[in-house]
Amino acid sequence: MARGKVRLFHRLITILLVCLCVQFANAGQASASSSPKQKFRAGIEAFQNNNLERARELLEAAAESMESRALTYNLGVLYFKMKDYSSAKGMFQQLLSSPQRALAFYNLGLIALAQDQTEKARGAFREAALASREDNLSKLARGQLAKLGAPPAPDRWQALLSLSAGYDDNIALFPDSVASSLGGAFLESVNALSGYPFRSGDQAIKTDLQLYGREYKKQDDFNTHLVRLNVAGVHSPGSYRLSLGLGGDQLWQGGQSREQRARVSSTFQKSDCAFSTENAYCFVSLDAEQVAAADRYRAYDGQHYRLTTRYKARLDSWRASLKYRLDYDDRRNIDTGTEYFSVSPLGQTLAVRAGYAVTASLELGTSASYRFNYYRTPHRLEVPEGLWIVRREDNRLTFSIDGEYRTNNTVSVLLHMQLVQNNSNIARYDYNRRTATLGVAVRL
Repeated sequence: MARGKVRLFHRLITILLVCLCVQFANAGQASASSSPKQKFRAGIEAFQNNNLERARELLEAAAESMESRALTYNLGVLYFKMKDYSSAKGMFQQLLSSPQRALAFYNLGLIALAQDQTEKARGAFREAALASREDNLSKLARGQLAKLGAPPAPDRWQALLSLSAGYDDNIALFPDSVASSLGGAFLESVNALSGYPFRSGDQAIKTDLQLYGREYKKQDDFNTHLVRLNVAGVHSPGSYRLSLGLGGDQLWQGGQSREQRARVSSTFQKSDCAFSTENAYCFVSLDAEQVAAADRYRAYDGQHYRLTTRYKARLDSWRASLKYRLDYDDRRNIDTGTEYFSVSPLGQTLAVRAGYAVTASLELGTSASYRFNYYRTPHRLEVPEGLWIVRREDNRLTFSIDGEYRTNNTVSVLLHMQLVQNNSNIARYDYNRRTATLGVAVRL
């Protein structure tokens, strides 16, 4: 009797094992023949159960025959959790041109943090805060920036209001040979409003309005006021940014209109062009302007073209930039019949700037630039010896020191001092100029 029960028990165990083997075999066959979507769902379930290797196997298998932003994102999250940062970065970079752009930048910031790449993390979190249309994600990105000690990312709309007092020791750019110079105190105002009235994914419209004014205490003829407006369409696929826009200027001098400008501009910018661990961006821009001058300044009628390239980087407390600019002018020039004066130079400028954040509130900087102006058409000048025909060439050096002390995220105190020295092969165009300003800026 007992032996019969034992035999029955063994038979039941054998039957159960056979059934389990058949079940596992069928499950394996189902897994092999399941659709990409089924593999995707199974991979997510494996990930939620912390079976990371199985999740990777299933999600990568799904990716072989299925394209999905959700799949790409989840693969990025999985790779990040498995500390395969290179693969995770590749996944999130694929989403930079999608509606998930902000979320992708945020995850790229987390990857950079995990690799101790602080500057790249700051750049990614800043882009996430700017691109996000969700308050929660924007707050998370701005919170990460605060933890890293980085300046807060600007809002969708930004405004700058500044007022400075200063002194200019050579307002009229008199040459050194003149017995007396014309200097004076002035008030200077710089105001700007910029933002995105429209933004959807990687497409946007950006507007910039700038107002500038400098008024001297006594020399009213040199008072200057400028209004500038630019509107551009922006396309931002991944780490690149392309823009094409239209703009215009109105310039007044001495209370009278001096000139108007109509402008077409284009810009190409790359937000990740670092040589090492710094956070850097570089851009190239091209502007073409049609200038219509008032009667008194009719010689300046014509066209102005400008090519600008710039590399700007930040590493820990250091800031640096390098800029090259090419200017080409084709103006009417001045022809009196006897004398001829060209106002159409070909100019090349090389500028370098370095700054250091002494504290979280205080930043000091210095810059230097060299500009070479070559006037293609020779001047024709009357001199005691007769008529002098000479092709004008100018070499201009500029040095500056500046400082900014931020009392909070909104208000700053600004200091700027500048020395300009222009050396020309025509003595009347030699001059030195020194200016200094102290002011307050409010950023909103």
